[in-house]
Amino acid sequence: MTTVQPLNDDLQYGIKAISLGSPLYPANLAQIKNPPNILYARGNFELLKQCPGVAVVGARNATDKGLKITARITEYVVEQGAIVVSGLALGIDAKAHASCLAAKGKTIAVLAHGLHMAQPHQNTKLAEQILENDGLWVSEYPTGTPASRNHFVPRNRIQVGLSACSIVIESASKSGTTTHARFCVQEQHPLFAVIPQEGNPLGLNSEGPIMMVKEMGATGLQSKDDYSKLAEAIFAHDP
Repeated sequence: MTTVQPLNDDLQYGIKAISLGSPLYPANLAQIKNPPNILYARGNFELLKQCPGVAVVGARNATDKGLKITARITEYVVEQGAIVVSGLALGIDAKAHASCLAAKGKTIAVLAHGLHMAQPHQNTKLAEQILENDGLWVSEYPTGTPASRNHFVPRNRIQVGLSACSIVIESASKSGTTTHARFCVQEQHPLFAVIPQEGNPLGLNSEGPIMMVKEMGATGLQSKDDYSKLAEAIFAHDP
């Protein structure tokens, strides 16, 4: 496998190009059906050796209650000693990263562009805080590659490959989060989805999670009592 030599910009930003087959390449990511030949990383490279983590993803147009649930679940994941993996998108993704940092945990942002920057621009400060707190940015795209609509679906498989399980908190039935769930099914990867109590008293955006439980085999999370199921999935990957 050919290793991409770092460009001047890679050196400037501290970006490392990691070839499939390299000792630093995450073992779980290497085992998915279509792993990236090169994984670009910026920040605390040691986190790659500690994967798999836990992917926490969901809707950009999250509700206030959905964001609170995201914080609670993320704090639980950090308490279990796991790395939080997400996509730095607005809404649930950003809340997962921020809640992880607030809980003194480590987090990986999987980006859909080169690592010379972080988008969306509304989350630039959060992205910088991830690096400042020994976190990591990763991407399959080389330095200078702009964000593109075509990049968002493929990055879901990287989130899945870096994780022991995925947790969906709010989404529509047809959304980018649903493509993440489809990658979970394809990889036989444990999928969890937050579903509402009867009557949806919290007004959660639950169309996607309910569909994932009914049609995709996701395990429903309805209260704190269900969190032990997450721990089982996390520790199932311990050596």
